[in-house]
Amino acid sequence: MSSLLEPAYYAFRYWSIRQLFGIPTHLTYEERATLYRLGRRLERIGRRPIALEIGSYLGASSAFLASGLKQSGQDGKVICIDTWENNAMSEGGRDTMAEFLANTRELAGWIQPIRGWSTAVVNTVREHAGEIDLLFIDGDHSYEGCLADWQAYNPLLASNAIVVMHDVGWADGVARVINEEIRPATINEQRLPNMWWGELGG
Repeated sequence: MSSLLEPAYYAFRYWSIRQLFGIPTHLTYEERATLYRLGRRLERIGRRPIALEIGSYLGASSAFLASGLKQSGQDGKVICIDTWENNAMSEGGRDTMAEFLANTRELAGWIQPIRGWSTAVVNTVREHAGEIDLLFIDGDHSYEGCLADWQAYNPLLASNAIVVMHDVGWADGVARVINEEIRPATINEQRLPNMWWGELGG
């Protein structure tokens, strides 16, 4: 599909949430749509679903996940972990918390931001989350950083949780964690050029 046609195509296909495609992000249109569809899939679990993302930036991924939960009719929650200091972002360091809150304002009832380093706020997440039904890791892309995130939050995952990993197309550390740690425990895996997801095998 031509890049010139993408905005119109996705705005038409996802008409009810078309305004969310205007939130600045490094995610492709299809990656954003995938997060929305995965959020909607959580209605199958039969209880209040919890999604958690590591790396929220300006709120696009948060908004698409939360919209999926909202559209499914579930009173779920997306827990968003970030420093909101633009650590390691190509745009350079700055405080982006106010932009995140503004971009996700209409979905504030489904979103709970937790500010801090992902591995330092695990106990806080545990207090608020219970079992996590979807984990989206898009934080530190080094092998050590990605592995630390997986090891910190894997114990909190529900037995059939969905695990989503971003930047698998270029970040060798992310791909290694998937191959060595996550893929052996998952079923029904799928991927886009730069995003991978799979369901834990229970």
